[in-house]
Amino acid sequence: LILPLHSSDKISPLSVCSNVPGFDLFHDPSWCPPERNLLRKFYYEAKGQEWTNSTGWVGEFNSHCEWHGVECNDEGQVINLTLGNDGLSGRISDA
Repeated sequence: LILPLHSSDKISPLSVCSNVPGFDLFHDPSWCPPERNLLRKFYYEAKGQEWTNSTGWVGEFNSHCEWHGVECNDEGQVINLTLGNDGLSGRISDA
């Protein structure tokens, strides 16, 4: 079950949420949810482009709650990742 963010929630394009020095939106969780930024990092470290199913992942304009295998609560917080048999590989950082 994947629950979308509330329709009234704002979300900026994913590329705008890069950690660019002096760029204010990165630190604004209403525009750039921390979970979305961390999941994007996880996607690249786990070689997401090679996964069996990466539907929606790192989509520029969609919520992280719409990404395959990501389950969120009503507040848009990640509560579960189900990515079994998707071919994840790579090294995940401690951060």
